Amino acid sequence: MAANVLRRHIGVPGLVVHYLTSVLGVGLLVIPVLAWTTAGPLSLLAWGILIVYSYPFALVFAKLSTLHPTSKGVARFVEVAFGRRAGRVAALYLLMTLLLANPVLGLIAGRYLLAALAPGASNRASLAAGAAVILGCIALNLLGVRVSGRVQLAVLVVVTGVLCAIIVLALPQGNPAQLHPVAPHGWGVLGDCLLICFFGFIGWENAAPIAEEVRDPGRTFPRGILCAVCVVGVLYFAMALTVALTMPSDQNMVEGLTGFTRLLRIATGADHTTIGYLVAAVLLVLTTNAWCLGTSRVVFALAREGIIPRGLSRISPRTGAPSRAVLALVPGYSLTLGLLAATDSNESVLIKASSAAYLLVFLLAFLSAMRLVRTGPMRWTNCLVTAVTVLMLPFMGVSIGYAAAMFSAAALAEWWPARRERTRLRRAATALTLPPSPELPTTAPHHHHPEHDRRER
Repeated sequence: MAANVLRRHIGVPGLVVHYLTSVLGVGLLVIPVLAWTTAGPLSLLAWGILIVYSYPFALVFAKLSTLHPTSKGVARFVEVAFGRRAGRVAALYLLMTLLLANPVLGLIAGRYLLAALAPGASNRASLAAGAAVILGCIALNLLGVRVSGRVQLAVLVVVTGVLCAIIVLALPQGNPAQLHPVAPHGWGVLGDCLLICFFGFIGWENAAPIAEEVRDPGRTFPRGILCAVCVVGVLYFAMALTVALTMPSDQNMVEGLTGFTRLLRIATGADHTTIGYLVAAVLLVLTTNAWCLGTSRVVFALAREGIIPRGLSRISPRTGAPSRAVLALVPGYSLTLGLLAATDSNESVLIKASSAAYLLVFLLAFLSAMRLVRTGPMRWTNCLVTAVTVLMLPFMGVSIGYAAAMFSAAALAEWWPARRERTRLRRAATALTLPPSPELPTTAPHHHHPEHDRRER
């Protein structure tokens, strides 16, 4: 096997597991409570809109991944559609977005874990626990996709079964009167609620970076995405409805981050807070692990093309994993974690700050698809999701500013080295085309003397 070529060994079951673990997690445990607190019953409308939107959304990514199955993901789609420089800007922007937002998952997992083991711990202690979870997932990814995938599947089946049982037990205890009025905080908060709920659907694009490891992408992606979208849609709306019928809407942000344990208490009639924290932590660890996998493949692809240091593209002959790209996540995530620790902020800040950044990533992919998929029903599907995505941009608020700043930084990071390289090449070409300098005389110049000249004549 070549030193920087990944093996194709992921089939339909493995792809479905990767999809589910990429999407489920925050969207099941945290976002429903935050959305309910923000908009009340109106949050169910936001969930319905995004669930319907997610299927064509995921189909477009599956089609692009089938056409261009490479670890570069969205950046590759942009490159083929708009050229090499646009692809490089998109690659850097995608990497920045992943490094900014991915720690959210590990941090919430650490918060739940620490709440089970040491209730009342400080925010910085929770951040430290989240950092430990992220490091553990990075270590697991060093073992390769096969080992990581088996662990993901086994744990996912158990945890999903527990969550379904909690929904079934809690839902009959709900109070339908809580669904009135529909918009207790006004219809204007629908935008804020869409922004929060949208974070729960981030993950469909996470399959693109592993497309290079998928067997028969043309067959595997359509089957995998159909199964995953159905499971996610049912679980999300069931959980959102259960929260709406059973929980009060006057919770603060910190209570919302760990609101799942309150739902467990309603479902069982007893205080199983520790068990709830542990179940939530395990599911979020699965999601964190899936995102570490996807992000490491983006790092690998960018290194292979020289956008970042090429040494990061080396593949371990023993595990088949790009071990250096995986380890590069440690310093990559450290900046985000350090800023949160320095300001004593929690991870809810990252959810709002990164939603528009992800939305812009999706928009880049959909605009690329307009050039790459010009015929068939997929063309109209892409037009639909592009229009919906554009309509969602005004609702992103201040998050749009963060996205614009990151995109500008990515463009500058691509432009400056490229400018220096062009200047160097131009100077080298100029040096090759200039005529050679005249040689200096090898003998002393002749000086005329009047008397000598007369004698000569």
